[in-house]
Amino acid sequence: MTAAERLDTTLFWDAARKFATGIAVVTAGSAGTAHGATVSAFTFISHEPALISVCLRQGSSMLDMVTERGSFAVNVLAGHQAQLARHFADPLRGTGTAQFRGVPWVPGLRDGVPLLIGAMCWLGCEFERRIPMGDHEFVLARVTAVTAGDGDPLLYFSGRLYSGVARLKELS
Repeated sequence: MTAAERLDTTLFWDAARKFATGIAVVTAGSAGTAHGATVSAFTFISHEPALISVCLRQGSSMLDMVTERGSFAVNVLAGHQAQLARHFADPLRGTGTAQFRGVPWVPGLRDGVPLLIGAMCWLGCEFERRIPMGDHEFVLARVTAVTAGDGDPLLYFSGRLYSGVARLKELS
């Protein structure tokens, strides 16, 4: 038995949840075929060229849509948008445009991809490649458009959502 086979995956996931991260909703499609999914595995990869990555569950309709359509958006959620994070993480949210019922959004100017109103920033992305990694796939994308706002972020830590960073102490 290898060390990886002996690893307690429950303990591993508990440790992973100790890494504080921002929350985003990846959206793809357009008015008639829109789809969204909450992600916490999102990161900026490169400044020049502007590249980001998201990790999406293998076999998910979001992964298929991002790959087939080529364009998608990353909506970085603000501290007041915990309900949106929960909504787009809920497997019972419906499919297609039904999952956007009651969700305030506007179509992206270039491709109609849903942009969630109130998000801290929007990143318009073009799919570059995907790499299978365990039960998820690493998706690399080129950022083609960006709108950045102000405010406090929505954070995920130890299985809970937190609004903003007001109680954090800056270390010098």
